[in-house]
Amino acid sequence: MKHILEIGLLQALHKKDNAFCYIDTHAGRGWYDLAAAPAQKTGEYLDGIRKVNTRQTFPNAWVEGYFSALDKLKEQFGKAYYGGSPWFAAQNLRPQDRMVLMEWHPVDVEKLKYNFYRNPQAVVHHRDAYEGLTAVIPPKEKRGLVLIDPPYEEERQDYPEVVQLLAKAYDKWPTGTFAIWYPIKDRAPIERFERKLVKTGIRKQLICELCVMPDDNALGLNGCGLLIVNPPYLFAEEADKVLQWLLPQLSQHVLAKASVKWLVGE
Repeated sequence: MKHILEIGLLQALHKKDNAFCYIDTHAGRGWYDLAAAPAQKTGEYLDGIRKVNTRQTFPNAWVEGYFSALDKLKEQFGKAYYGGSPWFAAQNLRPQDRMVLMEWHPVDVEKLKYNFYRNPQAVVHHRDAYEGLTAVIPPKEKRGLVLIDPPYEEERQDYPEVVQLLAKAYDKWPTGTFAIWYPIKDRAPIERFERKLVKTGIRKQLICELCVMPDDNALGLNGCGLLIVNPPYLFAEEADKVLQWLLPQLSQHVLAKASVKWLVGE
């Protein structure tokens, strides 16, 4: 879900010829080998990308772009590879665009630097996003997307640090588009997270959620959400098409659900 919606946000930026900047606050390694030990240990991909049927009509160009980017990665590195957010972003940059990638983990950032050292449009920072994001915005292009996807095992349940980061970043760049991915393990902390977001006073907050299990299931990750600040025109309608297409393929329970709603409107 996250990567398809990310592509949708980037494709919307293509509607104007002038350059934009993509900023990834927790970029990871850029792409991953699903045959390697970490991916095999969790097996998360078995309930994710492995279940999606590519032999059917795609709901929009976002999904087409997603699978096109995946095909390029597999052609370059092997069938077991899967892209992280920086990979999908790189495939949706035009010659005039650029990307700023941040990663604090010392091993991951070295791998990220290696993966993107040949890409003249990419700059990699070994930097803590909670300090680094506000230092690099607004970008010189004045247009762009910030993706925030921190390691949530280090965050408190209702993600106050993420809300604070968004508020500070929005204050510096109120015309930028911000996308925050978050896990859904229980509904109560998500509701507290939403109340914190509303209290920031930021307008145009859209929430896209996909829950493959009931959101009060106590066994683990039940779904995920993407909060978008300043989404493009008609983004909500296209995002809903994507989620309704994904839901029956990824569902693990009769109470699985997908939704797109305005947390805060104009």
